[in-house]
Amino acid sequence: MISYAILGISFLYAVIQILIYASRQRKPLTRDDIDERLLAALNGGDHARQ
Repeated sequence: MISYAILGISFLYAVIQILIYASRQRKPLTRDDIDERLLAALNGGDHARQ
């Protein structure tokens, strides 16, 4: 019974997160964006975009 409660809460959490993501209407990051952010983080700053 407890496992069903945990499963239900997890499902509700996932649905809420999807709704929040959809409401922001952000486009997913492309591979190039991810690469730029990772490079900037590894270089110690956020100056990858010029």
